[in-house]
Amino acid sequence: MPFSRNGAHLWAAVLLAVLAAAEAARSPSCCVPGQAIPLRPLPGCRWYVASRTCGVVPRLPPEVMKAMCCRQLEAVPAECRCKALRVMMEDTPRSAGLRGQVCWHAQAEFAPAVVAEAECGLTTIHGRPFCDALSAES
Repeated sequence: MPFSRNGAHLWAAVLLAVLAAAEAARSPSCCVPGQAIPLRPLPGCRWYVASRTCGVVPRLPPEVMKAMCCRQLEAVPAECRCKALRVMMEDTPRSAGLRGQVCWHAQAEFAPAVVAEAECGLTTIHGRPFCDALSAES
């Protein structure tokens, strides 16, 4: 009797492992550049954030830039959006000089707000339109 109970537990464990692996393969939980996040993510958001924070004058109207950013961010799985914004900022050059550093920090502070209701209104890993400070996202 103990053998059949152990055998049943073993099969149940194997079945659970197979189901978990299938779910992991189906869900884009690998929030890394080149998988669920594009290698150079959110170019429209990069320009939109710079125009909102640093006085960069875009070639397109602000509402067009915002719409483009929101579409690009919406294409990223919800659980990866905050990390995609962080990767975008990590890939943004910190220009030399004080103005460049101040501008980069202003962008990094504003970038998490892009998912907020007042901007794109997109849910994230938190289940609502919110990202922590980019330095806190995993």
